[in-house]
Amino acid sequence: MMKRIAIVSVFGAIALCALTFSQTTLAANGANESGKPAAAPADRVVVMYFHRTQRCPICKRMGSYTEEAVLKGFPKEVEDGSVEFHFVDFQKEENAALAQGYKVGGPTLIVAQVVANKVKAFKNLQEMWEKNNDKDAFLKYVRENVSAYQKKADSKTARR
Repeated sequence: MMKRIAIVSVFGAIALCALTFSQTTLAANGANESGKPAAAPADRVVVMYFHRTQRCPICKRMGSYTEEAVLKGFPKEVEDGSVEFHFVDFQKEENAALAQGYKVGGPTLIVAQVVANKVKAFKNLQEMWEKNNDKDAFLKYVRENVSAYQKKADSKTARR
């Protein structure tokens, strides 16, 4: 029972952080690449590339690959807000709670499924490190994970 409460608490904290991040932090960080207002659909997929303030060439490459995977792979969804992409400097104080919620301690790529403005599930795409020298494999990996969460969201919407 205590384990279940702890898990619910962690997801609750992450949901609050993701919602707060989505609505307020984007403009301050310049992370909203589409230039759209911060208001987002209640159900969406959020992709976050967490990076250090000072980034090495490999981390910059992975960030640009991730951005390309999302923005070029899901242009309609990015436009309507059902898929979001954000660069997040996890070393900035204003991103500390978000980084802590996703257990970020270094460059990390997170894909989160948000349902009714709450994070239902998320995945740390750790294989990004193995794919960073193969752009096509990297792009495919990111897009497959975004698509998987879109399908989950679509099936939940169909059941409502």
